[in-house]
Amino acid sequence: MQRSAGYICAALLILGLSTAARAEDPSWVGVFVNDEQSDAGIQKAIEAAVADMNFLTRPIARSRLKKTNSMAKRIVISRQGETISVRFDERKPAEMPADGSAVKWTGEDGEQFDVFARVEDARLVQTFKAEDGQRVNSFSPEDAQRLTLEVQITSPRLPKPLTYTVRYRRDAASAR
Repeated sequence: MQRSAGYICAALLILGLSTAARAEDPSWVGVFVNDEQSDAGIQKAIEAAVADMNFLTRPIARSRLKKTNSMAKRIVISRQGETISVRFDERKPAEMPADGSAVKWTGEDGEQFDVFARVEDARLVQTFKAEDGQRVNSFSPEDAQRLTLEVQITSPRLPKPLTYTVRYRRDAASAR
């Protein structure tokens, strides 16, 4: 009897610790804002990505990349159970399973993507795949108050990937 009570106590302790660990959000969860940085770095990265294209296709690629790569002023990342949600500004949020499996997601412009997310070390990696390429967003916490977003866009139509980095700070008004 005494031995089984010890097992029960140990099991309850383990269960309690695992529930507490699950209840604590990862540091990439929250509301993050950027009210200081301009999108000049993104524009420069777009120019570098299309620089080696011919004069006919370069303006088309530049225009499409500028349209889909404006700098978000606000990012909201949440995790509810086994679902991760990422929302840029007031755009439609992308919701995906936390287990890395892909789901269909349709953007505001009607384009359909396979979207999935995975957690690597302390960062969240979100991927959008379409017929003509993919976008990978890596959200890495610098500390409890800052988040770095690294973007990489690849396509068979681009001579090299479009890559850029934007830094955000945790929104004090919506702090946990």
